[in-house]
Amino acid sequence: MRSTIIFALAASLVGCGGRPSPPPAPGKPVAGRTETQGIRNTDAIGMSGSGVARKVDAALDANDQRKGQLDSVLDAQEKGEPSK
Repeated sequence: MRSTIIFALAASLVGCGGRPSPPPAPGKPVAGRTETQGIRNTDAIGMSGSGVARKVDAALDANDQRKGQLDSVLDAQEKGEPSK
């Protein structure tokens, strides 16, 4: 009985281990927009996701730029200023 308790105590101390391992280092930041992250992930299955994602990023950026231009024109019209 006594040897069983000593064995259980020794096994629990060995099972606790040492210091925990440090967390893995974060990877390099991913370029592009968060909207196209799913497209970029297709690189892992052999598709050219990065190339497609760059084109989608460019289209989204152009869309955002055009939206900004239209918003500024609408704001100017609401204020009564002549449009450019």
